[in-house]
Amino acid sequence: MSNLLTTLHATFERTRLGSKHACYQEIPALLAPHLTDAALPALRRYESARLRYIVDRVEVQEKSLLDIGSNGGFFLLELLRLGARHATAYEGSADHAAFLQAARAALALEARMEVRGRYFDFERESGHYDMALLLNVLHHVGDDYGDRTLSVDGARRDIVRSLERMRDHCDTLVFQLGFNWKGDRHAGLFAHGSIAELVDFVTSGVRGTWQVRHIGVAERDSDGAIVYRDLDEANGHRKDELGEFLNRPIFVLA
Repeated sequence: MSNLLTTLHATFERTRLGSKHACYQEIPALLAPHLTDAALPALRRYESARLRYIVDRVEVQEKSLLDIGSNGGFFLLELLRLGARHATAYEGSADHAAFLQAARAALALEARMEVRGRYFDFERESGHYDMALLLNVLHHVGDDYGDRTLSVDGARRDIVRSLERMRDHCDTLVFQLGFNWKGDRHAGLFAHGSIAELVDFVTSGVRGTWQVRHIGVAERDSDGAIVYRDLDEANGHRKDELGEFLNRPIFVLA
């Protein structure tokens, strides 16, 4: 095994043993041949289903991409595989950032991929991209990053402010938000934990800054597989049988 692949395997193993976000994502197709013996995530986050919804609604060919909270790089590497011109990853976990650097080297993506091993600073970062991914990050404000003295109401205000600031950084924003602040089910961001509340919070919060182009929600198709479809009157209810994660809508803002 080459030194590059040895480093890739070693850094992958460290991501499996690290933070609460360890083993969070599927292995991207570009890396699958090099990680054939690697264990898949214990908790499914349905990355492929979410990716299909995104690429059916956002043009990725030759686009520059910002991925905030890249974790194992599934979305970043898949979008590069599908034709994105360049991708910049921000990842606050040292172990995950090291894995992304190792993947960049192993796949010879130095010219098309940059890894910044820190949390994205919504107030101070510079740079503008065609497209940004902000998937399931902002409900960790005051926990993984940001002001630890925040209240729930303060976290809600910070989330809206971060969405407003993203207007300076990208033309299209793909966004997901959890229902529970810091992932704590006893600290709900919304009184009833409904999809309607979350959609209203986001749409009202970004009014005047972004236009909501699409909202996708998870369903089971006739074969029992998870798919994301555009929100409508028939599918906008909370589906408790799918679990909290799959009830988080995907927003496409432009």
